Amino acid sequence: MVTFFKGLLKGLFYVLFFPLGLLGISLYAVFGIFVFIYRLIKITILFFTGRSLKTELQEDEEVRKIIEVNKEEPTEDTVEPALNLYPSDQEMYKVDDYISPTFEDKKEEETKVEELDNND
Repeated sequence: MVTFFKGLLKGLFYVLFFPLGLLGISLYAVFGIFVFIYRLIKITILFFTGRSLKTELQEDEEVRKIIEVNKEEPTEDTVEPALNLYPSDQEMYKVDDYISPTFEDKKEEETKVEELDNND
């Protein structure tokens, strides 16, 4: 008897909610088509009038204004030094006259390949 009522409730559920589900999906599809057509017309008008297709937020405009106000023209005093290709601890210690230590005793001179061949 319990299985009979389960089957009956399942049938009622399908009969009642399947059409509602189809209605919801179809309304969503129609809404999507209208949004697509609206955006297509809007983008076409913006393109042919020469305006930007990307709209900016108010925050973006405020940030651009702040950046333009704070932008400084580089002078001789503000020019950064050339990039050093060799690593240094100067940035870590924040001292201008710091030079990384070199180990002269561990430095070996290069040996020529010809000398190696003659020793064999």
